[in-house]
Amino acid sequence: MAEFQKKDKVVLISGGPVMVVADVADYGPVGPEDGVKCVWMDTVKGVNTPKEHVFDAVVLEKWVPSTVGIFTV
Repeated sequence: MAEFQKKDKVVLISGGPVMVVADVADYGPVGPEDGVKCVWMDTVKGVNTPKEHVFDAVVLEKWVPSTVGIFTV
């Protein structure tokens, strides 16, 4: 099964919004066997709409916050 766990923050390798892993399971035969159910908020004209989709684990990577522009004194 995938290296992802519930509550992990992930992104598509190709780019896109930060998503949260809601479940990791075998979604076969109609979905990926190594499926990762992700949820995120889609904002259009100031209105937030929750979205969800099951992705194959191979198209996801864990999200790492950017440290660009963060300074410590």
